[in-house]
Amino acid sequence: MTQDKKKKVEHLGDVLKNVISDIGKKKRFSEELKEAWEKAAGKKAAGHTRAVSLRKGRLAINVDDSGWLYDLTLKKKELLKKIEEKLKNKNIKEIRFRIGDVKKPI
Repeated sequence: MTQDKKKKVEHLGDVLKNVISDIGKKKRFSEELKEAWEKAAGKKAAGHTRAVSLRKGRLAINVDDSGWLYDLTLKKKELLKKIEEKLKNKNIKEIRFRIGDVKKPI
């Protein structure tokens, strides 16, 4: 085995460690986000919603029907304040509600 091939194999191992670590961090944050949303929205509303992404300070929440979409939109400022308190280090600036799938992904 040449010196170059050996370095590539070691480098690949480092890459795999980083990928596995990143997956673990994303999963932990996903659970943290789910818990924070449930506490902010309340159990009943959380049963009709699912936090699906957080990008550039925008939290996207899927809602299962238009009634819940309307109700949560009216409470948006209050919910944003509550979730900011729970996830202080994530700098959430906005919540966007949309009709979508609320089932837990497989």
